[in-house]
Amino acid sequence: MAILQKGGQVPEFTLRDQHGEKISSKDIKGKILLSFHPLAFTSVCTDQMRDLENNYDRFLEKGVTPIGLSVDPYPAKGVWAQSIGLSKLSILADFHPKGALAEACGVYIDKAGISGRAALLIEDGKVLWSKEYGQGERPDVEEIIAQL
Repeated sequence: MAILQKGGQVPEFTLRDQHGEKISSKDIKGKILLSFHPLAFTSVCTDQMRDLENNYDRFLEKGVTPIGLSVDPYPAKGVWAQSIGLSKLSILADFHPKGALAEACGVYIDKAGISGRAALLIEDGKVLWSKEYGQGERPDVEEIIAQL
């Protein structure tokens, strides 16, 4: 399965964030940046989430809500978010059923049981832009912001 391309459809989702709160795509106004990362507590994923946190207001100014996602359970996400200083960014647990949203977006790596590293900009579930990254590749936040 390949990453969803422009025009592809992302299903509505409701997932728990790092605080255990349910976040639903239908409740988010405007565009959403889905920033998939393989696993919490890893160096590139930490940098990726901090990039979103540090540029959070820039995303909002462009009408985009950035969200981090991985297959980790939300209690682990809570500890990780606190340990890396996230205060604005929601990081969602695509945990049960494991990787269902990542799979729907074409970024789930079944043999490893994790999502790939990818970014999808969506509006009303429709993909406006997407890019897949290598496992060890840190997404360029400036490149992503330029797509907004």
